[in-house]
This record gives sequence, C-alpha cells and structure tokens, in this order.
Amino acid sequence: MQFTDLDSYYTYLEEDENFSILDFNTTKYLKILGDGSSDPEFKKLCSYEQFFCDFSIKKGEHIPQYQMGDYKYPTLELFDDDFVYLKKRAEETINPKYKSRYNHILWLSPQKHYNYAKQAIESYMTLLENSNFAADDNLLNNSFRTYFENLFLLSQSINYKSAETIDYFTTLLAGSKISEFCKYAIMRFIVENIKKNDAVLFEKFFDYANSQLEIAEDRLLESFLKLLIIISQKLKKSPAIFHEKLGDWHISQLKKEDRQGFVAHHFYLNALEEYRKANHKEKIEQTSVMLEQAKKTIDLKKVTFEIKDEEILEKLNQYWKLTYDIIKRIVTEKSSKDIYEYLIVEDFLPKPNSDEDKPKSGLADLVTTMTFDINKNVNKNKSGMINHYHLHISNFTFRQISCVFLEGIKEEKITFQSLIDYLKNYTWYGSDFTYVDNNDEKQGFDWIELLAPSLQVFFNQIEADIKTTTNHNQGYILAIDSLVLKFEGLLREFSRAIEAQTIDFKADATEERISFDKLLDNDKLTNVIPANDIAFFKYLFTSEGMNLRNNIAHCFYKTENYSSATMLLLIVALLRLGNYRLNTQLDK
Repeated sequence: MQFTDLDSYYTYLEEDENFSILDFNTTKYLKILGDGSSDPEFKKLCSYEQFFCDFSIKKGEHIPQYQMGDYKYPTLELFDDDFVYLKKRAEETINPKYKSRYNHILWLSPQKHYNYAKQAIESYMTLLENSNFAADDNLLNNSFRTYFENLFLLSQSINYKSAETIDYFTTLLAGSKISEFCKYAIMRFIVENIKKNDAVLFEKFFDYANSQLEIAEDRLLESFLKLLIIISQKLKKSPAIFHEKLGDWHISQLKKEDRQGFVAHHFYLNALEEYRKANHKEKIEQTSVMLEQAKKTIDLKKVTFEIKDEEILEKLNQYWKLTYDIIKRIVTEKSSKDIYEYLIVEDFLPKPNSDEDKPKSGLADLVTTMTFDINKNVNKNKSGMINHYHLHISNFTFRQISCVFLEGIKEEKITFQSLIDYLKNYTWYGSDFTYVDNNDEKQGFDWIELLAPSLQVFFNQIEADIKTTTNHNQGYILAIDSLVLKFEGLLREFSRAIEAQTIDFKADATEERISFDKLLDNDKLTNVIPANDIAFFKYLFTSEGMNLRNNIAHCFYKTENYSSATMLLLIVALLRLGNYRLNTQLDK
C-alpha cells in the first residue's frame, strides 16, 4: 500500500472491504505521504487522517491508543480546525466502515449533533448487515461485537432505530453468522446496558442461553451460566439453580486434570462462592472439606535475593554504621527513659501505603495474583503486588528496633523493671482506671498489672536467648498472646477516653463492639495519633499486615510463628500508644 496523494487514500477507503476493526498500516503510509510534502496545509490534512485512523471507539467511548500519565494519543483536541475537515469527510465518505467512524467522532466532539449520531447508526447497521466472515474467525467476531456495541449505545442514547438494532441481533441467534461466544457477549452487553428492562427480550435471551447448557463447550458453558444468573435477576427469578451449576462447573475443572496447589485452590474457592449463593448446604460442606485438603498442596516458598551492586552495598553499609553508632551512643550515654522515648519519637517507621505509591505495571494486566493469609486462605483485601511497607519493616525498622533492645539489654538499661517503671510513670497506662461501685466492689482496670506478666515472660526469655545465642520460639507464646489481646483492650480504653465510638447498635437494638479496624479509622483517633503510628498498628494487628489480633484470637499461629521479633514490634507499638496523658484534654 502506497499513497501518491490524498485522493488515492480516499479511494483506498472507499474500496476497503476488510471488516476488521484493527488497522496497523494506514497511519504509517499517511505519515510517509505527509513527510514527503513541503505544503503545510497538505501536511495538516495528512495528520488529521492519521489521527482519524488511530482513533478507536469501543463501547461508545474513545479509547486512546497510547496513554502515559496525562499524555494521551490521539485526542479530539488534535483536530484544531473546529472539525471542519472531519465534517467534510463525513459527508463525502460512502463506505459504511469509515462513515460510521467519522460521524461517531463528531458525535463525541464538542460539535455533537443528533444528525452525526443518526448517520453513524445507519452506517453501523449497513456495515453489520453486509458483513460476511467465517463464524470461527475470532478476530472478525470481535470486530462485529465492537461495531454492534457502538451501534447499540448510540441507538439507545438518541432513541433512533433502537428496536431495529435489537431485532437485527435477535435474528442472528438462530443462524451461524457469528460465533456462540459472540452471541453470549452481545446478549450480556444488551442486558447490562439497555435503558429500560424488556421482559420479552430477556425471556428470549434466557431461553436461548438455557438451551445451550447441554451443548455448549467448556468455557462457553461457564459464560452462559453467568448470563443466566444476570437475566434471572433481571426477571426476578431465582438464580440458585444456575449458581449451583456454575459451582459444579468449577468442580468439574478439577476432575479433568490432576490440578493441585494454587489452581485447585482457585476452583474450590469459586465453587464454594457459587454454592453459598445457591444456599446448597450439602455442597458447601463438601467443598469446604475439599478446600481444606487442597491447602496441603499449596507450597508458599520464600524467595530471597542478594544485592550484588557494590555501590548500593557500600551505601547500605554506611547507613547501618551511622545508625548503629547513633544507637550505641544513645544507649551508652542516655537513661532508660531517653531510650524508650527514642523508640517513640524516632522516625524509623515507613510511611503509610497509598494508591499513588503502589507500583503500576502493564504486567499486572497480564497475570492473576493471589495473596494468602497464614492459613493459606485467599486474602481479597490485598493485591498480589510487592508490599513496600512490609519490606521496609522487615529490612529497616526491625533491625533498628532490635539493635536498640540488644544494646539496651546488654547495658542493663532496658529491663523488665525499667520498662514497667516507664509505663507506670510516663504513659497513660499508669493512670488509675479503677473505681468503687455501689456495692463497694472495685471495678475497672489496673493496666500495669495486666501488662506486667507478658513483659516479665518476654524479658526472661530474651535474656536467656541472648546468653545462649538461640531463638526459643515456644518461650514467646505466652508473652505475645497476652500482649496482643491486651493491646486491643488498651486501644478501646484510649478510644473511650477521647470519646471515640467503641460500640455499634444493630438494627435489632442489640450492641456489638466495633472492630479493631474501625477503631483505628475513627476520625477522633486519627486526629490525635500520627498517621505513621496508625499505619504501624494496622500492619501489626489487621489484615493489612501481620493480622496478629485475628491470628492470635483464633489460634492460627503455630509455634514457629512466634519469635522475639514480633514481641519487639509489639513493645514499640505499646510505647507509642501510651505516649499520652489522659486528662480533660489529650496532650501529646
């Protein structure tokens, strides 16, 4: 293909019988044509046609070919002649493939007018009616679907030939002009995007989709079942039978091959979800048992990596030497009180994760990721991408904290007694929360008494581990279990003190305690406690991180999950939450 002038290009458009919506070459030859001329006006017209050829419309909207940040290509703004040229081309062009596009672009532009939509609708209809391709040609079936979706949305938006558009498609259900998947996809699109529910049309789609269940191929069967669920809901019918069949379909995928590990987990989870929606208790129980068995085949391997870049290693070593020297000086020269305050005020916590901070990669669109909790359950609240917060805690925050404690314990400045004294004298935990009730009985909490056993066990164990250079996991079980649960109590006590809500009232007038997560999201709490500390608490106690509260309360932790590292992080959290005075006003 080579254009000698714009007339040869126009002729090519009129004679083009290729039904495909994709065009990878025309723009290239238009650029060659424009670059070969010294006439600025001619170059501009060639550019307009390049923009036109690259302009993609899907589901009634313009989809840029390229997008990086705020930059998009092509855009309507590139047609800087007030769309005069496009209007002229829309009138002159006869080929419905291009006449529909010229007019559709004008409809999307600031020059929007009813006649442009009308012309586009008529051209789309002509294009589809005259199309002829093999029913197993997936590329051209996809083009048919794209053209039809544009036609349908336009006809709905201006209420022009909307009935004719739907009638045309329904005639295709009995024939073989398009593939069964294309029929499914268009039916679903119509059901989900039609402006007014059409019970007669939906019944027709329902009957067709239902008739395919016995003959549809594997993946197509899944698609038709999903469609039947949607249509059932539109028709106010129970979709339970189709949820059950969809669950059966997921189970059948496991029986076809010896699928284990992540793949088996995926199908069992999907099946379980469908059986729940169908309220099929027997299959829910059966699938739950099979899911638990399947977890044994999931191998969650740890992947380690070694930094070999000498320049990076040198900078890291310099950083750690400087950090160690600062900590050593503080521990040697300062008092126990100063050391605990260093753990409170030092900026060694990572900043909270945000959507802007999350890495964005095209790879994420090509793969499916699954995030598992400690029980190998899929965590739907987490993405499968790298957790930078966790990496920072593991590689930087914990190393600094452990260095402070090790040096402090060696210098006998961090001890059970010094920590208890600090908590009693310099945190709100030492306040008297007890009172005598009407029966002369003491009520309320002495938080120091409640915290002391956990801390006593911890210091006994870590001092023994330091002497023997071991990490006796079992020795930290009581300390961690106790302190995790006490931290929740402290957080609720703190919330009550600042008049933050701690109890919800349900519709039946019963009370329930607000969840740990909601406590940390309360505005009164976040207005007092720094964002970095809130993020740290969430990392330790909620599903955003270690989920200690849930794992401890439900006995999900095994012996090997306990360590001095977890206890050190908990003590820092304890110090940071306690760094307040609970008077009439809360001062930090």
